[in-house]
Amino acid sequence: MYYEKIVPLKLRDFLKNPSHETLKDLLLHNTGETDYVDFKSDWIEFTKMAKHILAISNTGGGCIIVGVMQFDDGSVDLKGLTDEEFLDKADVDNKLQHLLPKYVRYRTEDFIFPESTHPLMSLKRFQVLIIDYDPRYVPYTSIVTRGELRYGAIYARQGTKTIEATHDKLVDVILRKVQSGGSDSDEKTLKEHLEHLKILHTEHDLAEDQKYKDYLHELIIRKMKKIESFLDLDSSEFHSW
Repeated sequence: MYYEKIVPLKLRDFLKNPSHETLKDLLLHNTGETDYVDFKSDWIEFTKMAKHILAISNTGGGCIIVGVMQFDDGSVDLKGLTDEEFLDKADVDNKLQHLLPKYVRYRTEDFIFPESTHPLMSLKRFQVLIIDYDPRYVPYTSIVTRGELRYGAIYARQGTKTIEATHDKLVDVILRKVQSGGSDSDEKTLKEHLEHLKILHTEHDLAEDQKYKDYLHELIIRKMKKIESFLDLDSSEFHSW
């Protein structure tokens, strides 16, 4: 997991060691939503949730905390979840598994605070989707067109919002991947290289902005050369794409 770029430090502490104590510190010293943390007052429609998971997975990892309402001025209400709003973790997985690529790694953690804790959190319950960052597989793309999701789209975080990645944002995603060592990982298999090539071709075919399309074309050429090198083939024997 790669959490070194995550801020604030309270969030980084929580992601490295998810516990009631680290979550309490994060929520009581809240600095608002960022690229790495999103608040939801309760569970939202699951294509929307999948979209946020993809965005956080692409942007560096983080979490979605369910049971916290953030207002327009940045203040929060630690409302918690009722018995009816508190979902079984298996049910969450069942609702998300067909909406996300298989390499996206996340888990749901339950937090129920005792009466003896801080007054703002006494007897409150929260659920947190903790989302890993794995540079080997980014950028993740949507695998379905359903609800908020569009097949082949790449989503990313931009402050408090989840957006479909622009050219500049995709460059940020790829630069973070390179800086994390993900693009040259010795663990990458031929199947993974080909999956990346497929993703790039799909995004290229869907792109409307010409500069973005040209950029994707360059990435496709570089990925093809990487595959040829992986297979110990001579690139000069092939026509360029």
